Amino acid sequence: MNDERLDDLIDAHFNGVMTAAERCELEARLLHSATDRARFWEMSEIHVTLHESYQHMPRGSERAESFVSIRDKLFVSIRDFPLITAASGVMFGMFCTSMVFAYVVPKMEATTSRLFSLVDGSFEEKSGRVHTGFPSEFGIWSGDHAEMTGGMARDQKQALRFLQAEREPALPDYGAASCDVYQLVDLRSLKADAGLGEATLELSAQFCDARPVTGEKVKFICRLYVFTGSPNALPAEWPLSQKDALASGSGTRDSNGGSVGTWHSVSTRVLMPPQADFAVVHLVLHQPKNPPSTIATFGEHFADDVRLTLKTQPTLPVRLSPR
Repeated sequence: MNDERLDDLIDAHFNGVMTAAERCELEARLLHSATDRARFWEMSEIHVTLHESYQHMPRGSERAESFVSIRDKLFVSIRDFPLITAASGVMFGMFCTSMVFAYVVPKMEATTSRLFSLVDGSFEEKSGRVHTGFPSEFGIWSGDHAEMTGGMARDQKQALRFLQAEREPALPDYGAASCDVYQLVDLRSLKADAGLGEATLELSAQFCDARPVTGEKVKFICRLYVFTGSPNALPAEWPLSQKDALASGSGTRDSNGGSVGTWHSVSTRVLMPPQADFAVVHLVLHQPKNPPSTIATFGEHFADDVRLTLKTQPTLPVRLSPR
C-alpha cells in the first residue's frame, strides 16, 4: 500500500468520514508499521497547524463561546479510538509530547453531488456540429471542429467526435495542433455550499481513440478553470484570460490507438473558492507532432460522459494540547 492511500485514510479519520472498513484498515496499518505510525503523527501535526487559528479566538467572543459549546458536547479524543488504544504502548511511548483533539461540527457532513449546471455531458441533447469559437453563454458546447454523433458512444447513443485541429505556434522541428471544445458552467448557486467547509470541483471525462492500429501519439486532456465575476469578456480574451483564473487543473491521457472500443477516464480537480462565479470546462485532443504544412484531421477520437462533481467536507477545528 502506498503513502497516498495512508494519507487518505488519515484524512478520513480526522474529518470524521471514515467507514468501518477503512477504520479496520487504518488500525491494522498503525499496529504493524512504525513508518505508518510516524506518518500518522506527522499528519496530526499538519491538521493542527491548518486549524491553529482556533487556538487564538478572543475569549468571550460569540464565536469562541459557540466553539466551546460544541467542544463540550461533541468532544472526541484520538486516544478514545480503538486504533490508538490498541497501539498505545508503542505509539505513546514514541510520541509523548502532545495529543491532538478534534471537534466535530454538527450538520456539516462530507457530500458528493453531480452538478447538472454542466449541460449535456453525454452529448445526447443535440446532433451535428458544435458551435464555433469560445462559448458566449452558459450551457452550450462550443469550440473547434467537432460534432455530436452516434456510432462510437460509450452508452451506445451519442458522443463528441473531434474532427479537425487548429494550429498552435510551430515548434522548431514540428508543429503542434489541438482541437478544443468548451462549456461555461454557472457556479453561483453553489456559493452557500462552498461556505460550509472545503469544497472541491472535480471534472471527469471518458475518451476513446478508435484507430484500429497504432499511430501518431495524441493526448486527451480535460482542463478546469474557476473564475469570479462575469464571463462576458472571456470570448474576446481567451486564452490570455486563463491567467485570471482563481484556480485551475488539468488531467491528461496519452494514446496511440490500436484499442477500438476502449474508453479511458481522465479527471482533474480544483479547490473551489467561496467567491467562484463560473467555471470553464475544456476538452482537448492534442497532437504534439504535426508537420507545419499539414492541417491535423481526426475523426476517430471521441469524448463522452463528461461530469462535474462538487465534493464538500467540513473544515474541522483542532487544537494541540500539551500532555
